[in-house]
Amino acid sequence: MASHQPQENPGRLIPLPEELLVNVISHLTNREKKCLRTVNSIFKRLSPLRFDRVFLSANSRNIDVFRAIADDDELRHGVTEIVWDDGRLKDCRYSPDNDLDDEFNERATEAIVAGPDCPYWYKMVRLFSLAHAMGLSTNRMALPELPNNIISLTDSWKYYKMLLQDQKAVLNSNADVQALKHGLMRFPSLKRITLVPSAHGPFVGRPLYETPMLRDFPPNFGYLLPRNWPGMKSPQSLDKVYSWYNYNPKPTSEYGQSDDQQREYENQWRGFRVLLRTLAENPHHITEFVMDMHHHRTGINCSIFGWPKKPSQLEHDLVKLLSTPGFRRLDLALLTGDKERYEWPVFHTAFLRRALERAEQLEHISLSCTLDIQPNGRAAPLSLHRQEDAVPLQAIFPLELWPKLQHFALNRVPVRKEGLVSFLAAMPDSLRSVTLSHLAFIDETSSWQNLLRDMRDMLD
Repeated sequence: MASHQPQENPGRLIPLPEELLVNVISHLTNREKKCLRTVNSIFKRLSPLRFDRVFLSANSRNIDVFRAIADDDELRHGVTEIVWDDGRLKDCRYSPDNDLDDEFNERATEAIVAGPDCPYWYKMVRLFSLAHAMGLSTNRMALPELPNNIISLTDSWKYYKMLLQDQKAVLNSNADVQALKHGLMRFPSLKRITLVPSAHGPFVGRPLYETPMLRDFPPNFGYLLPRNWPGMKSPQSLDKVYSWYNYNPKPTSEYGQSDDQQREYENQWRGFRVLLRTLAENPHHITEFVMDMHHHRTGINCSIFGWPKKPSQLEHDLVKLLSTPGFRRLDLALLTGDKERYEWPVFHTAFLRRALERAEQLEHISLSCTLDIQPNGRAAPLSLHRQEDAVPLQAIFPLELWPKLQHFALNRVPVRKEGLVSFLAAMPDSLRSVTLSHLAFIDETSSWQNLLRDMRDMLD
């Protein structure tokens, strides 16, 4: 006679109904679920792993995990979003724009200070990045002292150098782009692509997204946070915006910029470029494209929309994406720099409106720019005040073509209060929410208080 084997019962460990346990477990991260699944077969059954979001970047660890999920016949069906991390690590020995303070640059960046070929710039970046993360004093007169029980400078540099080599191999082979193409075919529920300039966060050890690459970092690993997109390095400065066709800050010859200069300039936005090109060239069912700047004053170069002469290939690719049947969400971030000096040409060429007209099923639209706004609601430092300085909202957004619009957001643009209220009054009945932030009021008498009062009195 077979011996009786007692059935496992999660209630013996936690006296809760199974339905309640399932609800509690649903709020755990996959990492926490993996630990719980090792307890017994019951918890393994109650803790299925869920992968609704996957990550891609110029890193082989992210690519390997992405492909593993794409090739799993169970997990791939749950993926609804791809997050593309466009943060690329730098080797400041070979970068003229090395993101380091002047004090760092006064020392030779090639100087060897520790271990096998560890340069001075990395020593200082590691020191101050960890000091900021740990809340230590960063007075340059007295350098902060790090704890002794953390990963050494030599081992940190070895790890960072390995990351640089891996990144170079991925970029040279376009392995991340090939993985994206594979994912478009393998994820049947995929709806959204989110592009972030950098997933690494404001401090080391505090990422915006816990990608496989970042989760694998050793504890207390200090490094130079990626800030590839213009406008990310300093919130106090505006990056100049050059024409997408003629990047020419310092021409190398009488004929203008070199091809290498132009390519390097465009590759600052590599993620945006390869995402739109890949979507334009491959079948997909993406209906949401989100540029998540996470409060950074940056975005894609606004001159892709036909300034100064014609639309770019990027705009053609974006138009094709917006033409996807059922396309419902666009969060567009534009790097506008100082283009308000020239009456915002991107908003007067009609190329942007013609692109937006293709998304007739749009439900969510967000537009952010990089205008410098003073606390009093005025544009700084240009002091815009003419009526033509205001962004012509009704000329840009084809509200009459968006009967399903539910959310509208506007950030860092100059507006006329009366024009904005009239624009909001023209919104379709489907509208459910509006987000307005960091607006610059052109007319001197306007303010947020006046705007809210007029919205209360004049809008249904």
